[in-house]
Amino acid sequence: MKEEIKTIKEEVAILSHDQACIDAVIIKSAQDLLEKKIYPNYDEFKESAEFFLRESDNEFFSTLGSKWEPYFEKKIRKPLSKRLCSLRGTLCARVKTAIFENFSNMLPPISNVAKAFEIAAWKKKLAVSNCFRKLFEKIEDDENDTYMTKIIKNVWPKKKNIPNLQIAWVISISEIFLNPKNEVIKIPVSPERQKDPEKQIEPERNKGKKRIIKVETLQKNLKKSKRKVENNEYEGKKNDEYEDDEGEEGEEGDEGEDDDDKDDEDEEGEDEEYHNEIVNIESEN
Repeated sequence: MKEEIKTIKEEVAILSHDQACIDAVIIKSAQDLLEKKIYPNYDEFKESAEFFLRESDNEFFSTLGSKWEPYFEKKIRKPLSKRLCSLRGTLCARVKTAIFENFSNMLPPISNVAKAFEIAAWKKKLAVSNCFRKLFEKIEDDENDTYMTKIIKNVWPKKKNIPNLQIAWVISISEIFLNPKNEVIKIPVSPERQKDPEKQIEPERNKGKKRIIKVETLQKNLKKSKRKVENNEYEGKKNDEYEDDEGEEGEEGDEGEDDDDKDDEDEEGEDEEYHNEIVNIESEN
């Protein structure tokens, strides 16, 4: 009888727990993940939420016991995923703004509601290609900065010691946005997903390609950019100098990233939930 009463009390405590506390956990966790992971897997989501819930209300967390995982799944996972998705989208928009600000009149404008074929045509313009090639060149009236470093500084004007992951993130967005080879960067959303916001976090599959999200997105490009940043491979280079070596570099990168590739396969279903916000970057300016 005592056990039953204890169980009932625990259930009541769980059901009546302050939602404001959970909301605060979601906000802190999303910001932390954006800075440290950007594209976390399921376990990293859960670990981050656990850390901030313990920090906020350790007594309540202890009450959950074996119910923690189902509680996380029911109350935290989706809103946390959406919050992080929103933060990434905001950052993408800031990068896009910084790109246009720094290239100024060199980069032709594009409509906020441009369609896929219009985006593809815009990317094929010589002016856009020139801006892509200039990303890592010194700015003519600035001896200290390249266009890319200036873009990074504009995205985080008050941040000094920007981590390599964040630098790689901005480089990835900039390259995908300007690279003429990335013609299709929008993913169609079905009417069902448009009606149901919860389903919008899952990308539409392309019947002709397996895991299209993995082919053209930041998630894949981010690994390349991070490795290049860490090895100073961007120093003094122009985009056209390494653009043609992407296939070779991909093979080279495979040697040291077996674990990453395995993680990608193991987390395929979960990864696809966090699709690349760059797909909608054209409509956010």
